[in-house]
This record gives sequence, structure tokens and C-alpha cells, in this order.
Amino acid sequence: MSISTIKAVLFDLDGTLIDSEYFYYSNWSPILQREFEINISFEDWIKDFAGHTLVRNVQFLRERYKVETDEESMWNKTRAAYAQSDMTSIRLMPHVKEVLEGLQKKGVRIALVTSSYRSTVDTVLGHHQLLDYFEFFITRERVNNPKPNPEPYLLATELLGLPKENIIAVEDTITGYTSASSAGLVCVAVTKHQTEKQRLADASYLFEDLSALPKLIL
Repeated sequence: MSISTIKAVLFDLDGTLIDSEYFYYSNWSPILQREFEINISFEDWIKDFAGHTLVRNVQFLRERYKVETDEESMWNKTRAAYAQSDMTSIRLMPHVKEVLEGLQKKGVRIALVTSSYRSTVDTVLGHHQLLDYFEFFITRERVNNPKPNPEPYLLATELLGLPKENIIAVEDTITGYTSASSAGLVCVAVTKHQTEKQRLADASYLFEDLSALPKLIL
């Protein structure tokens, strides 16, 4: 890879650009304990819930724990919990700002492809003053089929108007990796969690943090 071939980078959000998984865990965990007497550790969250949509996690709860719940109920409970929490407390992952600045200076186009909603993007990336780095945002509202379906990345590729060989995706979970790869994109995997490293063992590029990304494509 070189700057002459890579013209755009599509970033995932949660766990890739922002260190949000503990935030989500700390909001889901009390709900699971209170409503269903399910106790999970942060390691359980990373292994079983992180990187998945609400619909998939509700299905997982039904199948694994045999509880009666639905998407609407869990949506209302989790969103109420998020509203009582401070999403601006979510920190950036290491090296995010310097990587975005480096790509921008080199004329690489940058966009976001996430299963989170636009309100989350605006709140967290807005707080860190990063919104202007992104050409566009593919959020949950914009697709019918979220990750691991390829639809989010196919839409992003269409909006970029570039050949797929000129685009790379950056993801931290097998869910996102599957979405990007199924859309025909090279996907760089970036994670520090051993569970995800094992799931992403077949990735062509697997790094612990984003600092390796500019060296790879620039």
C-alpha cells in the first residue's frame, strides 16, 4: 500500500476511534442485573456484546440467558441510562487525533462507518472537536442492514465514488471486519483485546493501536 493507491480511509467509531466499550458496559450491566439477574464482567461484555447491534444483543440475551425481552424495551432502558450518563466523558483511543491530522494533510479522504446513531457521533466526536475531519458519516439511521452486513460499507464506497482498491476500512471487531470484507474492502484490524485478536487472526493487518496506520498507507 502507498499514498498513490489509498485515497480514502473509512473508520469505525466504537472501540476504533473512541474508547466507549466500558461506557456501554457500565450502562448495560446494571440493567441486566436489575431486570434479569444477569451479572456480566467487562471481559464478558467484550467477548459477547461489544461490536454488535442492539437487535443482535437482544437475540443473544434471549438465546443464552433465556430471558423475555425485546428490542423496544431494551432500547428504552439503555437510552434512558445513556441520557443519565455523560457521553462526553468517553475518551479517544490512542493516537486518533494525530492519525486524522496526518491523513488529512496528505489529502487522504476520511469518512465514518458506524452502527452507532448520529447523536452519539455528534456528542462524542463533537466534544473532541473531530467532526470536521470527516467527509461524511454512515450511521445506523442510514442503512436497513447494519454490520456485519456489507450495506454500510457499500454505501460508503458509493458515496466516495472510488474503486475499492483505493479504499481501506479500519475496524476493531469481527463484526465490522466481516462487514468491510464482505463489501470487498481491505480491512485493517486494530484491537488490544485478546478475544478480538483471536477472532481477527485471519486479518491481513492486525495492530494493537492506530499508530501503525500512517506507516502502512503513507
